[in-house]
Amino acid sequence: MFNNNNAVPGFHKKLLPLAMAGLSGMGAVGVPQVFAQESTGAMEEIVVSARRREETLQEVPQAVSALNGEEMLIAGVSSLADLQSQAPGLTVYAARAATSTVTAYIRGVGQSDPLWGVEPGVGIYVDDVYMARPQGALLEMLDVERVEVLRGPQGTLYGRNTIGGAIKYVSRPMGEETEISLGTALGSYNQQDFKAAISTPLGENLYARVALGSFERDGFGENRFSGAEVSDKQLYAGRAAIEWRPNDSWSVNLAHDAVYDRSAVRGAQRMLPNTIEPFFSGDAPLPANDHRYDVDNGFDNQGNDTDNSGTALTVTWKGQGNWGFKSITAHREGRYNQAIDFDVGPYPIADVDGIQTDDQLSQEFQWQYSGDRLDGVFGLYWMDATAGGEVRNRFGLPTALVAPGFENIIGPTLAIYGFSGGEVQTNALALFGDLSYSLTDNTALSLGGRFNREDKRARVLNQGFADEAFTMPNGQVTADFDESESWTDFSPRIGLDHQLGEETLLYASYSEGFKSGGYNIRANTVQVPESQNPYKPERVASYELGFKSDLSQAFRLNAALFYSDYEDIQLSIFTGVDTTGDGNNDSFFGDFTNAGAGEIRGLEVEYQWAPSDSFSLSGNATWLDAEYKEYVSGGVDIADQQAFTNTPELAYTINGDFSFPLADLGDLDARLSYSYRDDVYPTTDLSEIVFQKGYSMWNATVVFTPPSGSWRLALEGKNLADEEYRTTGYDLRDSGFPIVTGFYGDPRTLALRLNFDL
Repeated sequence: MFNNNNAVPGFHKKLLPLAMAGLSGMGAVGVPQVFAQESTGAMEEIVVSARRREETLQEVPQAVSALNGEEMLIAGVSSLADLQSQAPGLTVYAARAATSTVTAYIRGVGQSDPLWGVEPGVGIYVDDVYMARPQGALLEMLDVERVEVLRGPQGTLYGRNTIGGAIKYVSRPMGEETEISLGTALGSYNQQDFKAAISTPLGENLYARVALGSFERDGFGENRFSGAEVSDKQLYAGRAAIEWRPNDSWSVNLAHDAVYDRSAVRGAQRMLPNTIEPFFSGDAPLPANDHRYDVDNGFDNQGNDTDNSGTALTVTWKGQGNWGFKSITAHREGRYNQAIDFDVGPYPIADVDGIQTDDQLSQEFQWQYSGDRLDGVFGLYWMDATAGGEVRNRFGLPTALVAPGFENIIGPTLAIYGFSGGEVQTNALALFGDLSYSLTDNTALSLGGRFNREDKRARVLNQGFADEAFTMPNGQVTADFDESESWTDFSPRIGLDHQLGEETLLYASYSEGFKSGGYNIRANTVQVPESQNPYKPERVASYELGFKSDLSQAFRLNAALFYSDYEDIQLSIFTGVDTTGDGNNDSFFGDFTNAGAGEIRGLEVEYQWAPSDSFSLSGNATWLDAEYKEYVSGGVDIADQQAFTNTPELAYTINGDFSFPLADLGDLDARLSYSYRDDVYPTTDLSEIVFQKGYSMWNATVVFTPPSGSWRLALEGKNLADEEYRTTGYDLRDSGFPIVTGFYGDPRTLALRLNFDL
């Protein structure tokens, strides 16, 4: 829900500077907490506690974007995927064949494989609690005060595996008085969203908050084989919290959240005719599909169920002197049942389903210090997590591929049933700290470090079965091992910033990041013996130079130039294998390996220009130059033939905001937004068919606010030109299957939103 308790006529006068400061303000080590707005002439600032003390974003020497409820309303941000154009260097979308599993990259660093045992490169957090798995992490904006995007390694202050950056959801706090928020949205494809939240005192020093949300929409396409919908939405979420504040120094907060996703599988485009189909049907192969969502899936399992929940106990002490303390104890668990019909056709050529589970327990202790010249935080982080499951592969092969010379015999002669199962146990321990010391009134030195130790144990049993129900093993075992490995790492950070006059901040920093290694759950030790070996951790060394400047009371310009040295990059690649020994690839498995090393150069620019109360311009631009320095495949360095995935060279957004006072009726505020993203390879195989050319998008929002400010009516339009753009896909031709599919972003949608604050 969006909280507008302080809403007043002239919504745009307050919203635009706030949005610009939050969206365009580059700066923060850690995660900012918005407390208030501080006027500086024509522009207002967000005051944050990014480094555990209050300061404006223009004073903090690192890169961060923060959007609160009002900015999300005018920007049309309803889920994490909508943030992509609103934060520099960010790529985020729903994973292949799933609706609520997130794929996130920041500054070219991330991970697209969501299987258990594989670590994400961008940390996702819910109120300081790290979400170890990407399933269920593409959250809706339910009862969210703000969302923060931190760019670059964040380990000295925050969480685990934040080698590329971090994204954090911050829930609405509890007020001293009873507050009720209601919201609904009706839109294209029969969209029906409903949200409600209530915050109220329960007694002396005891407060509670409950929020519930239902998000439903018809499908963007249909399964023409069964008539069922695809790419629909049936997602339900809730959060409840109770907080005890015995005095001004202490608070104890117990919170529980849950997400249930019952959406159908995602629609996909068949981008090539499947030449295996005629051997099943006797008819010509289904042609390449001209619709980006419609499918012909014949696989019985079309489930996409996701259950994700967590409980957190947070104890906070704010001392009367220089010290403070916070303890965060959290438990999260999830269960995910997902299916992929790779060939998107009616026959059992390549159908895969599986169940994943995860369970994580974490504990974090933080000590904060704030003095006249020295400020900082240090602490201890521990996590114990188990993730596992099973993946069931069903491959059907025609006679022609098994016994040449019998091409005219219709029907599959060989059905291969492969099974991957097991679990990965992770125990992570980290000591971290980050201090800032004022050398002079205008110059400060920051020092930080994080010591990590990670222990992993993988139990893997991959084998073949003789029946479709996977009840009769056929004796063919492709992997059976129980292995463990440990890694240690120290990631330092050093920064220097200087206030050049009252309007300009200059800063420079060096930081390192670490992402855990692991084991390939899909290992095939028969055909690829080395797939049993653990892959190495990733490491990044990042150099950054930046400035933040208010060139006038109406114009702000911020920029950051960075260089990242990226080592032991973890990549997931589908590889063909010959399971029958006839010399032909008749199956495939997901290989997971360290590709080598790369370097990423980048420039981020953010600006805001507010010449009047009725018009303003804001936006951001990112230039990325990413290339491999080493990429060893089959003993040969092929770095010059490779390219980074999910890393557009150029991306930018231009927002035009307009405000129209309607006399005593209220205010009308509008935003027209144009964004562009350059060419990108979504997949590690660098498929030229799945490759997405540069594209642009238009979004617009109009918001009416009455004089009371107690409700808002917004009309939003997304992808107004109905641009067709792929977010990801599969190309399985190298594994012997003539299968190429593409998954697309949302089509043009319109929605009418009504929000009340009582």
